[in-house]
Amino acid sequence: MKALFTTCFAVILIISCAKWVSPQTSPPGPTLLTDQNSAQAAALDSVTLVRDPLPVVNRNNFSDDRRTRLTLFGTNVELMPGEDASAITASARDSRSGNHSLTVEFVGKIPTLDSLTQIVVRLPDTLAQAGEVWISIVLRGQTSNEVLFNVEVQTEPRLVTLAARRVTNGQDSFVDSVFSFEHGVNGAEAVPLTRNDWDIQFGNNPSLDAFTVTMVVDDRSRIQDMGALNWGDAFQVPVISAHPVPTTEPPVNAVVGHMYVVHTRDSNTDLYALFRVEALEPGKSVTISWKSVQSPESN
Repeated sequence: MKALFTTCFAVILIISCAKWVSPQTSPPGPTLLTDQNSAQAAALDSVTLVRDPLPVVNRNNFSDDRRTRLTLFGTNVELMPGEDASAITASARDSRSGNHSLTVEFVGKIPTLDSLTQIVVRLPDTLAQAGEVWISIVLRGQTSNEVLFNVEVQTEPRLVTLAARRVTNGQDSFVDSVFSFEHGVNGAEAVPLTRNDWDIQFGNNPSLDAFTVTMVVDDRSRIQDMGALNWGDAFQVPVISAHPVPTTEPPVNAVVGHMYVVHTRDSNTDLYALFRVEALEPGKSVTISWKSVQSPESN
């Protein structure tokens, strides 16, 4: 009962602050709600009920894929008998004019507000780190207005130290040698979140200070050494297309001062990240600064 009350209160609150065109004067096509005197989408995280900016990967989401579901609100979104959520398509246009399909997972009326419909969409990996995007929906060939939504962006690199993988006195340092750019974590406490699906590993070969990115059986991930670079330098994130089929990517040597790009690709993930080697203790550990970035493939 408390959860239902909280959900209804959040919906009522956002509607009271939204621009809502009366059904009597609305155009026949679908219309997405915006804030008053703004193009900003009247939208909520479907789980936490908070406003944007929202990340694409959300550890507060309890779904298996950990992807954010966004609830949009609209008028003139009437499903006909026999229709379901598949009758509506949704898309987002980013600042590079790239178009991204959003999976529509639910369409339903707001209780006591029959003229208002909620549309729940799943944010795809291709929108990660995209910043401002414009979302619209299409119902039976009619396209709605575009509404502005902010995808959370990691603006500054963060530091993490990875231990070289070793087995000492029967203790395997595996969870300290790996890292998830997707969730920004490593170590034993991160296993329930990552489900032991990591993006990079350091020092798996005792004779080599190197990074590997093949971590799961369906991995198609890639890594590339971009050479000596600082975060403040002018450079473009290169496209490194994922392997077409699961493939073991060769290890890449760790070099202090070098920048690397990683394209993590498997059945559940399609994300890009950059990292720079800040310090290296040969055979022991490496310290990297890292940052999730928008996929250059969306250009």
